[in-house]
Amino acid sequence: MAEEHDNGANVSEDEPLVGPGPAPRARPKRPLQFEQAYLDALPSANMYEKSYMHRDVVTHVAVSSAEFFITGSADGHLKFWKKRPIGIEFAKHFRSHLGPIEGLAVSIDGLLCCTISNDRSVKVYDVVNFDMMVMIRLPYIPGAIEWVYNQGDVKARLAISDRNSSFVHIYDARSGSNDPIISKEIHMGPIKVMKFNPVYDTVISADTRGIIEYWNPTTLQFPEDEVSFKVRSDTNLFEIVKCKTSVSSIEVSPDGQQFSVTSPDRRIRVFWFRTGKLRRVYDESLEVAQDLQRSDAPLYRLEAIDFGRRMAVEREIEKTESAPQPNAVFDDSSNFLIYATLLGIKVVNLHTNKVARILGKVENND
Repeated sequence: MAEEHDNGANVSEDEPLVGPGPAPRARPKRPLQFEQAYLDALPSANMYEKSYMHRDVVTHVAVSSAEFFITGSADGHLKFWKKRPIGIEFAKHFRSHLGPIEGLAVSIDGLLCCTISNDRSVKVYDVVNFDMMVMIRLPYIPGAIEWVYNQGDVKARLAISDRNSSFVHIYDARSGSNDPIISKEIHMGPIKVMKFNPVYDTVISADTRGIIEYWNPTTLQFPEDEVSFKVRSDTNLFEIVKCKTSVSSIEVSPDGQQFSVTSPDRRIRVFWFRTGKLRRVYDESLEVAQDLQRSDAPLYRLEAIDFGRRMAVEREIEKTESAPQPNAVFDDSSNFLIYATLLGIKVVNLHTNKVARILGKVENND
């Protein structure tokens, strides 16, 4: 027996109410296979065990695949360190430039290292024998520097940009010549950052306005065969310009599939290399750090005094024009992104988009 409502509709007493169904359950993100094995290969201590000194502020660090790493400081000094099964060992010290070191690069094979400064010179070093090989005199002040050759290439190609023009010059470091092999204007303005992707034999560069370009280091042309887009409007490579910021550093993942970009707006952006599409954006601004501190999340919470001190240090660094530029590097598996923050060094799982570990968080508490 159906009862009649005021609107004249007949509704059965036993009929179920019909309405919007429950939202479909979000598919859980599949965990990263072998995640623990990858994490076991990374540092895990809460605090550092030992520190090594330069006489002035360390501004550059580069790692060589030949089991060395090299550090450069604001007073122009360069130090070579040999990696040991436990710890590191000092190997050699050079007074590379009279002024501050403004660029440091190590080749993909780990055998060559070079530095630049505003004295218009490039110093090239043999890493394994820690000896200076050659000095290149430049008719311009260098802006950025990067080795752009692969293991087995005949020429040790070295890309150097002009700080005051849009030209990039390619040199053969082993030839001993001060003349470039090839030069070209790639950007509309001076190039600020360059990074070589050896998997695709392509250089990723960014100018002072934040525009990102891809180019082949031999021809200095766009590498059409290595990427899946024809024009940059099909990509997210204009993201930096849209956000009205610039590029501080570029790092390429070991598998060549991704690259990270750090910027003065304190956001770390991860792009897919072949498509130029944005994969992840991590906001590490001081406002976000303050929100996390207020949230009482145990992973991110610091003691109030320590947090205030760290905030003061960060604000002081922001005011310093010559402060070293931060970067965000990938682990050997290309699954984790590692970068420094106010809280400590974060290890982020790019697959699950979660913080896997924070190093150095308790440095001032214990």
